[in-house]
Amino acid sequence: MALANVAAPTSSPAGEPSAAAVAAASLARAQAEQQAAQKIAALDPKAVTCIAKVVHHEAGNQPRKGQIAVAHVLVNRVKRGFADHVCQVANQRGQFFRLARYKPNRKSAEWAEAVGVARAVLAGAEPDHSKGALFFRATWKPANSFFRSRTKVTRLEDHVFYR
Repeated sequence: MALANVAAPTSSPAGEPSAAAVAAASLARAQAEQQAAQKIAALDPKAVTCIAKVVHHEAGNQPRKGQIAVAHVLVNRVKRGFADHVCQVANQRGQFFRLARYKPNRKSAEWAEAVGVARAVLAGAEPDHSKGALFFRATWKPANSFFRSRTKVTRLEDHVFYR
């Protein structure tokens, strides 16, 4: 019998994972983390800034999950053909605010958090808490006819998300 066809045991007799299985899992995790870090480092800085500005302005006072959802709305719009780039989406007339005029304090913790959210969403490292939403509004503002004609998909803190 050839030993090359015999697999190494993946658990000990007591049901504990073998040292080889633990080492392999640890190596796989480290490689995945390294790939994610490389992907984040290779992100388009302009896209990161545009998303970070929208997150900071629209959801800076929200928990991270709500900030992630707002960032995903921009990405979802690109995926659905609203524009070719998140900055084009963010700058569409009547959608958000004038990004070029918005100058957040880039030394603040809030800005750092918004940039982190933008990087993570662009890298695909965060789930879409918006559930595929293409629009959102603040809960304090009553839904106008536009929002009433859309499908509500979720509510996160102070925002309601729609398709």
